[in-house]
This record gives sequence, C-alpha cells and structure tokens, in this order.
Amino acid sequence: MSVEFSERFDSRSTAVLISTAGAFGLPLFAFVQPDFIAVGGMKYLVLIWLFTAFSFGATFYLGRLTNAQFAVLGFGGMLGVAWSAYLVTDPAAARAIVALLAAIPVIAAMGSSRRVTVTFTLFAMALAVSLSTINATSNVAVIVAGGAAVITVFVPVFMVAALRKSLGAVLLKVAKLGDTDPLTGVLNRRGLLRRNGELLERIARTRQSIGFMMIDFDNFKFVNDSYGHAAGDAVLVAAIDVVEETVAQRSIISRFGGEEFVVMTESESPGDIVDLAEQIRRRIQTECGVTVSIGAVHAPLIRSATGQPNIDDVVDFLTRQADRCMYAAKDTGRNKVISRTCAPIVWVPGPAAEPRVEFVAGERRIGILELVRRRSAPHTHRQAAMSLVDHQVV
Repeated sequence: MSVEFSERFDSRSTAVLISTAGAFGLPLFAFVQPDFIAVGGMKYLVLIWLFTAFSFGATFYLGRLTNAQFAVLGFGGMLGVAWSAYLVTDPAAARAIVALLAAIPVIAAMGSSRRVTVTFTLFAMALAVSLSTINATSNVAVIVAGGAAVITVFVPVFMVAALRKSLGAVLLKVAKLGDTDPLTGVLNRRGLLRRNGELLERIARTRQSIGFMMIDFDNFKFVNDSYGHAAGDAVLVAAIDVVEETVAQRSIISRFGGEEFVVMTESESPGDIVDLAEQIRRRIQTECGVTVSIGAVHAPLIRSATGQPNIDDVVDFLTRQADRCMYAAKDTGRNKVISRTCAPIVWVPGPAAEPRVEFVAGERRIGILELVRRRSAPHTHRQAAMSLVDHQVV
C-alpha cells in the first residue's frame, strides 16, 4: 500500500493533502464559540472551508500535481489562510494562522520550479507583513512585526530549498559514480546505455552513421603478472587518456570490464571509423608500450518514433558485431584493426532498461547485453576470423 501511495503522490502532493486536511476543523471552532470569528465572517469562513475541501479532493484525485495545478491551489490556499487570520478575533490565534502562510511556499520549495517558489515566497511575505502590521500602534511595532513576519516565511523556505539543492547535488554525484568506471574515469556499461541519447540524436539529425569500436589489450595478463596489477592499471589509464585525446570530444568511451573498452562515435563512412581505430592502435603502441586489437563497426542509423525503446538491443547488436571483429583480429595475429559494415539500425529513443540479475538453478542471467562470451571453443573464433578476414586493415 505504501508503494502504491508513493507512486501516486509525490512529496509536494502529500504535503498539500496533510495541510488541507488540517484545516477541515476550523469552522467547528466558530460554531462552538461564535465570537471567535468577526461578525458576519461565518459565510466567508464557509467559502474558505469549501475551497480547502476542493483542494484536498482535487489533489487526492489528480495525485501528482503539475506546477500550474499547484499554483492555482497554492495561491488560493494562501489567500484563504490570510483571510482566516483576518476573520479571527483572538490576536494570538490570528498570529498563529499568519505563521501558516509559510507552509505553502515551503511546500513549493519541496518540488516546484525556482520561479514558482520565489513567487509564492514573496506573495506569502507580503500577506504576512500586511496582517502582522495592520493593528500596529507605532513605527517600531511595524518594523518588529513586519520583520518577524518576513523571517517566519523566509527561513523555512530557505532551509527546504537549500536541503533540496544539497540532496540534488548528492544524487547527481551518486548517479555519476554509478555510471563511471572508478579506475579510468570513463563510463561503465550502465553509463553507456544511459548517456548515449544525445549522441544518437545528433547522428540521426545529421544523417551520419554510428562508429563503434571494441578495444581489447593484447596479452594483458602478461603485463599484470610481470609488473604487477598497479602497473597494469597505470597502462590502462594512460591508454584511455590516448583514446580520449584521439576521438572526437562528443564521443562516448566506456569500459566493458577488465581490459575491454568500447568507443561510440559519429562516422561519415566505413573508412572514417577504420582510420580512427588505426590512429588509436598506433598511438597506444607507441606511447603506452602495449598493443591492442580493435573491432570496428560502421552502421547507418534510422530514428523511429514508433515502437518500444530499444537502446539495449542497439548496443547489444553493435557489441556483438564489434566483438566478432576484435576476436578475428586476435586470431589473425593481434595488434590490428578488423572492421565490418552493418545494415542500417533502427533506433527507438527512450530510457534503457535497468539491469536485472536473476538466479535460476544456480546460473546467473543478465537481463541486458547478452554478450557473445569469450570462452567458446577456439575453432569458433578461427571461423569468425576467416569470415571477416577480407575486412582486415593492417
């Protein structure tokens, strides 16, 4: 039940429900003690109560309010609070009701835009100052009462807004850490799936093609065994620095695990992605003292507005094709680039599916990127190499 409630109402809508529900009992006090309300004020109090009931019912029906819906209910709510404070005859009760004006800007600060929050805050301050100083007997009383009214509204709004900003920064940092490889600083698989929308939109808009590379270091176990894993890590970092310097700034680089990296970029022609891969291969060999085998794929992209989002399938397909080319490069001597051109890929924009891991009968199954595993029989790689050898570039 709590999950269903949280899906239907966000924090702002929940706060509206709580605040409006708390005002339902106000007319009862007027009936119990008629002199609690100014003469002739009961009919106005009933109107305020009806608007409060309407706000509660509308929020309960709509669930998550839009900014426009919240603006209408919020401004009406602040006018209702101010009017109630004006109708109450007891000064202590009136001051307490005036303090409630801060509640609506605070609720706005929980989930509204900055413009809505600032507007609500200024409006609440103006109402609070007007009501607090209406019966002031001196200039000093006006200053004290007005200043207290401003602080009463501003401080809680500022605290909620500051907390929201801090929380947003933390969540952004957590999301970035979750999408980033901690060693090299490039994206991980999850980050590749989540961060490629802008690149694919640009490729589709400019009618270019996807260039996709799978880069795997040759005999990297020898580096780790001979010089230690710290030295191996340093080589990976240096090599990825070379890749970042070589590819276009808007390209996406991702670590797929171990010493495997992929590059997704724009490609004008099959020769374009091959030339880029060759530059990377030569620079890594010259500047880092290790060699790499690279599988390069060139694939035209077609953007479709119909169907289910399929970025998982697109990356899965490109990975498998580049994977085959890369293993063909390894099986035919290593330290080379082998490429292939694929048929046009249809891409439906939308978020990637979250990875799911299920344990069934002791086997792990990954919901996305069912990659072609590297532990198949050696003759399988030799067959792939023979079928792709005509694409080889030395």
